[in-house]
Amino acid sequence: MTEPIPRMRTAAGIVAEIKALDPGSGVTEYYIRQLAREGRLPAIHAGSKTLINLDDVLALLRAGTPPPDNAPETPSGIRRLDARLK
Repeated sequence: MTEPIPRMRTAAGIVAEIKALDPGSGVTEYYIRQLAREGRLPAIHAGSKTLINLDDVLALLRAGTPPPDNAPETPSGIRRLDARLK
């Protein structure tokens, strides 16, 4: 048996496919590009185009992604101050 050809699309093409399946979807081109840029989605660079496998995007959307960790790092304990008091 032969393996099916991957459905490679640009970010715009992926959003168009998702909107065809779910017209009310909130997925944007920016989000798809961001996932590829961060390395969460494998991408192929073909000239000036970035191609992403549509099935990989759908699998990632089904599984979900963790929320970003935006909590500021707060040091614990006593910190040394470099400034001298006179």
